[in-house]
Amino acid sequence: MAEQRHAVDRLSWISAYALRLGLLLIIWWILSGSTEDWWFGLPLAVFAAAVSLWLTPPGRFRLRLHRMPFFAGFFLWQSLLAGWDVARRTLSPALPLRPEVLHLPVVLPEGAPTWWLMLVISLLPGTLSVRLDEDRTLEVHCLDSRLDVSGSVRETELQIARLFGLRTSAADGGQHP
Repeated sequence: MAEQRHAVDRLSWISAYALRLGLLLIIWWILSGSTEDWWFGLPLAVFAAAVSLWLTPPGRFRLRLHRMPFFAGFFLWQSLLAGWDVARRTLSPALPLRPEVLHLPVVLPEGAPTWWLMLVISLLPGTLSVRLDEDRTLEVHCLDSRLDVSGSVRETELQIARLFGLRTSAADGGQHP
């Protein structure tokens, strides 16, 4: 049993290293614009991928890459809607704002899914993740508390759960992922 767990551990490290190395090589190729500088880029990518594993070891959650286009579409649409709302409020002479810090429970598991939620919320106009309390309550600053910010955060949580292949509370009738 321990040998099998060790083999799985080794496999997750190898796959994480290969993925990171591949992404770094693609970035190098895009930035350099040619295949002539691989003598410098390849060793640099090998070293950077190793350092990234040392700084951030592979986690227990894996992104489902086939879900990434759906998530990107969701994120872009939400960004457009929120950006339009912030622009409309900014240009309005009345400046209709009611800022507030909301306290919302997080149902995503600790680790990468929760961090993605906090980052995505902060990237959307009109909202900002303030902090995550020990009791898994997320403080979110919003420009207008009259909007359904809680519903938007729940929808974002659902999309992130799908991105990581987690069971979601909406799909499970209220159970946590």
